[in-house]
Amino acid sequence: MNDSIESKRFIAQDRAITLVAIDLNPAMMSPDILGYSGVIPTDWEMASDPVYTPSNVQITFTNGVNILAQGHQVIFAEPFEISSQIAALAQQFIRAFPNLQYKGSTLNLRGYLPTQYPPGHYISDTWLAKGPWQDDCARAALNLVYKRENSKKENPSLELALTEAMMNTQAGESIPIILFSGRYGYAAKGNTSAEIGSYLAGKLDNIQQDTDHYSHIVNSKFVQAHERAAIDRQPKLALTS
Repeated sequence: MNDSIESKRFIAQDRAITLVAIDLNPAMMSPDILGYSGVIPTDWEMASDPVYTPSNVQITFTNGVNILAQGHQVIFAEPFEISSQIAALAQQFIRAFPNLQYKGSTLNLRGYLPTQYPPGHYISDTWLAKGPWQDDCARAALNLVYKRENSKKENPSLELALTEAMMNTQAGESIPIILFSGRYGYAAKGNTSAEIGSYLAGKLDNIQQDTDHYSHIVNSKFVQAHERAAIDRQPKLALTS
């Protein structure tokens, strides 16, 4: 089995880049300002009117890209089924607003695995040792950290959270799933705004490398084991002479 982002059962949902700047003001995130500054291409169309509240701004485009500004952060999100554009958007944002006091960036990735298990039982029954702790335990979750093999020290580890949830399908069914939420964090480095911006913009080029690492970990350590277990649970046909 290869490590493509979608296996036979694992479904990749979305990924998002977050830029954190202590002096970022959500009011600066209007479509006109983003267009004039070159952050978004001029031919992009909005899927709906922007949503403005006192503390955040959300802009959704017809191509599936979402931009959300809240507090001291701006988030560029996209579904996996489209060609990735969020790294280029975040890099252009840094170039357009170089004097913001950037503190770092994160890449968040999400995907899910249908389990066909009773809600709240898959993690505890599959990946955790049985014991008294399970008594009256309604639901278990896992928080794991995976370092990269043979990687530079400045390349971040994968922080991976496994949680159980219910998902409504287009057919109106509710199915149990395991949600795999991955995070890679990059802290700002540099002595000047220009150095910090250049460093973070360069790290955004790692989006495909980080995505491949997330895919490899999820597929090799969880999805393959899930598929093997599913095969083992299938009834075996007795051979007769």
